[in-house]
Amino acid sequence: MPMTHRRSTGSRVSLTPRPGIGDRLRAWRGPTRLLAALCLALAVLPSVVTRAAEPSPGAAPVPAPLAAVPAARKASNPVVITIHGEIDRTTAYSVQRRIRSAQRMGADAIVFELNTPGGDVIATLEICNAIKNSPIPNTIAWVNPDAYSAGTFIALACREIVTSEYATMGDAAPIQILPGMGLKSMSETERQKMLAPLLSEMVDSARRRGYDEKLVQGFVSLGVELWLVQEKESGRRLFITEPEYRMLFGDDPPRPSPRLGSPRKEEVRTGPTYIPAPAPAPSEDPAAFRPASPTFRPELTREVTDSLDKPSERPILTPAERGKWELIDYATSGASLLVLKAEEMKRYGFSQGVARNDADLASFLGASAPLRRLDESWSEGMVRFFSGMAVRGVLIAAFLIAMFIELAAPGISVAGGIAALCLIGLLVPSMLIGASGWWTAVAVLAGIALILTELLLFPGTIIMGAAGLLLLFGGLVGTFVTDQAGSTGDDIVHGIAIVMLAFFVAGASMYFIGKAYGTLPVLNRLILTNAASGEDDGRGMLSAMAAAAAEGPVARGAFGRAVTDLRPAGAAQFDGRMIDVVSEVGFIEGGASIRAVSVTPFRVGVERAPEEHPGSGSAA
Repeated sequence: MPMTHRRSTGSRVSLTPRPGIGDRLRAWRGPTRLLAALCLALAVLPSVVTRAAEPSPGAAPVPAPLAAVPAARKASNPVVITIHGEIDRTTAYSVQRRIRSAQRMGADAIVFELNTPGGDVIATLEICNAIKNSPIPNTIAWVNPDAYSAGTFIALACREIVTSEYATMGDAAPIQILPGMGLKSMSETERQKMLAPLLSEMVDSARRRGYDEKLVQGFVSLGVELWLVQEKESGRRLFITEPEYRMLFGDDPPRPSPRLGSPRKEEVRTGPTYIPAPAPAPSEDPAAFRPASPTFRPELTREVTDSLDKPSERPILTPAERGKWELIDYATSGASLLVLKAEEMKRYGFSQGVARNDADLASFLGASAPLRRLDESWSEGMVRFFSGMAVRGVLIAAFLIAMFIELAAPGISVAGGIAALCLIGLLVPSMLIGASGWWTAVAVLAGIALILTELLLFPGTIIMGAAGLLLLFGGLVGTFVTDQAGSTGDDIVHGIAIVMLAFFVAGASMYFIGKAYGTLPVLNRLILTNAASGEDDGRGMLSAMAAAAAEGPVARGAFGRAVTDLRPAGAAQFDGRMIDVVSEVGFIEGGASIRAVSVTPFRVGVERAPEEHPGSGSAA
């Protein structure tokens, strides 16, 4: 930075005799002061310039110069897909939709912003599969700030990982949660069965993205005890198990305080389930799964091996390697699941850097244009709401109650509309996200049709009504059961429990409505009453539910006249009283003579009266 100064013009030339020492000192006083001021200015100027260069507290930070961006990472049109909150089937559906949208937008990089506590296993595996098979291979996971459990799988599935300044990733062991009951304990057999697909996914990601395939096993299982070693000649680093350590160093491995996780408990190392794993043979299949925990059963190892198709690039250590490696760290004791902070992710090769905001992400990708975001849509939020088990239970109960009211007072249509809306809320969301198949809708609709046929056309046959009830029950349970591989019997158990509870609530509500139908607000308006006397004239099938009319509103065989068309339900007049009736066979036009052929407290079935019996009623 050029500096300016003023040239001094204050000195004067004097024609006086040669001055003495005092005069000389006085003569140099002015220049000395000027020199001292100049030295002071030179000493202070750098700090002043430095302070001026520093940004003020409210000013925007000065961007750092862009480093060289690798060609595989560089992007000019990046897109951010957010994955926030608990991961479920709706999340998987949404992420796949947004990946397709990013492709249509011409994106050349996708950043998955992760802030999740975990979620559904099947949904997580679907998201990982969508990322690995994406037509846009340049995928980056941005852990901002937490990627626990399912988030760890998604982060490792991406080509690269960046983190926020205070990020956390790990703790991805499978757990089982029952709705309304919390965590459920699992037997060792169940846990090993659930571990197989998770270990397969984790190891496959490690082999594809260059992570250590033994270290990543510590995210999903206990008992993964590892030491970090480095090859002296090449500087390559590996995480090795206790048998490998003994083979390389010929001694017991040291166990100071581990860098990751908790100190090892003695029972973990010497308990009854501890079986030292043999060192791998030099001729081992390169695609075989290499367990990092001695607690993994042989059948689990075989199952994971069968599911892996990418060979491992990890070297097979042999006794000939002794003396070529040196110990770096006692990494993890296996007493707890791996949980890594941002610095640890960087140290062990998971993270490629820190991104505090979108500007840092754009700098990381070498993008000059701002990042575009694809968030979850409002409709997907509604699908998630209606897919909740509690909400579906309420919808089932509301559907049954509304159907009962519609059948009890036909022609009103309000209750029927409510029932239709409840049915749409039950069937459509689960079908949209693939949580149930088309057969559930067919079963529910067929069950409703059979029940209506039993009530309106062939009353008393029982068989059609029972078959319809079974189809309805099975279809409603089916909305809780996933239609894809990986579904467990727990889905069926949960579905049966919730549907049975909804049926019980609906049954109790139907009984209460039937007993107090005429006194309930709004519902009492559906019953025709005598406006002059305020007395019920008997119209409406639910009026027959009262104790005084327990034997039916009319006698069997009574003659009357149809007031409205019976298609098949309508109104008829018997001895001056208006009653809701149902035609047993075919449609009957209004004004025709009819005869009651079946009478219950809840239903009056009629047929066209013979010509010799014109009926005693008169059309209103």
